[in-house]
Amino acid sequence: MEKDLIAVLEELSKKTNKTYSGRKKEKFEKSITAIINEYNTLEIPEAMDEIYESLKNKGRELMKESNIKQEKKVEYYLRYCGAATYDFKGNLQPLNTILKSFLLTCMLFFVLAPQYFSFVMPILFAIPIYMGLKGMKKRVLNGLYMGMAVVPMAILVAVVWIRNAVLTLTTGTFDTFVAQLAQSYGFSIEFTQNLAIACIGLSVVMLASSIVLLRSAIKYRKMFI
Repeated sequence: MEKDLIAVLEELSKKTNKTYSGRKKEKFEKSITAIINEYNTLEIPEAMDEIYESLKNKGRELMKESNIKQEKKVEYYLRYCGAATYDFKGNLQPLNTILKSFLLTCMLFFVLAPQYFSFVMPILFAIPIYMGLKGMKKRVLNGLYMGMAVVPMAILVAVVWIRNAVLTLTTGTFDTFVAQLAQSYGFSIEFTQNLAIACIGLSVVMLASSIVLLRSAIKYRKMFI
């Protein structure tokens, strides 16, 4: 059964070679060859027959003269074929890793950013974070890109927290820093000290989760359509 889709992909490769030239032709040829090699080693579970048939039908539809000339449609179909391999292999754990690390990073970002960057920064990222999470759950590539916009800022916030913690500890001004915070927020010295230590620890966690998210998103971006 797998060979049916491979035949469709081989025919698609011939069509794109005739329709496109230069870099576009090379890009499509390289992508289709990689997908064919992937499917050559795949066993399609019976439970996934519907998805497999959908890939074949969409491929045949794409080869119509009016569709094959639309570059975005070709790119979307190839991403769809690539992403489907994760379903056929039952390998969706990377998606869970991305979602969990994204949620952890965002929650810590909302908690830690206001201290040094005011409450405005988290508010500015509220919509991209929401849209990104929504898109990631549906495995939409644009959703992944939108959600990843928070990563550089999360890393920045984490680095600022860690840097200031190191500076105050090495210069012996940590107690002064805690006293200033306690006075600003009206908390007791003991509570503020515990809170500051907790925030420093959380900043390390946020840095780690941001790196895991970035690495996973780059490595498994092909599972998004």
